[in-house]
Amino acid sequence: MAAAARAAHDAGEAWHFHVLAPGCTFSPDRQAYAFLLELTDQDRVICSFFDEKPVAVNKELLALLHGADALLDKAMAAGDIANADRALLDGIAAAISSGKPWHHHMMFPACQLNQSGGRWRIFVEVEGEEPIWRDYDGEPSLVLNRIERLYFGLS
Repeated sequence: MAAAARAAHDAGEAWHFHVLAPGCTFSPDRQAYAFLLELTDQDRVICSFFDEKPVAVNKELLALLHGADALLDKAMAAGDIANADRALLDGIAAAISSGKPWHHHMMFPACQLNQSGGRWRIFVEVEGEEPIWRDYDGEPSLVLNRIERLYFGLS
């Protein structure tokens, strides 16, 4: 899977991936972690299953997809994040504080999971709660950076 992502990246083709946690709305196996690679330009999807969270391949492909600095703490000025995004981040922080499992998806406009009508979407699931999402006209890099840092325990 990682080799297919690297090959698509090297060829300049559109691609992205998702880690589907156990219990995820989109997961074909609600008992395992599913790693879904979408090779958009090839109209191809590859899915692999893991008993444990696939952290190493996740970090490798995250850096390939969003840049080597994807997990660095990006500076943020007051007003850089909308109130709705701050509420989303606060909800994730509350889930972490209470020990509730949570996960997120960054959905590119052409993502097969995305039902936003061609916009960028961040989709968050917290165990026992209704999923929440936000749609964007452009890539929400700063919000995604904050969420990824929380996901990997860096913030």
